[in-house]
Amino acid sequence: MTDITKYRNVSLSKDTYAILIKLSRSLLSDGTKLSISKTIESIANEKLKKLNGKAK
Repeated sequence: MTDITKYRNVSLSKDTYAILIKLSRSLLSDGTKLSISKTIESIANEKLKKLNGKAK
């Protein structure tokens, strides 16, 4: 059973899911495939760094 205090769920269109599959294979330089959730987490953290603390 998933711990609802630590995790959330998202719904994605099939097109977005297909994009995430492609990104999951290309985000790491060694070719390791990430899970979809780790792919989303990685992209979110990268965007947050680019905002440089401007996110509220």
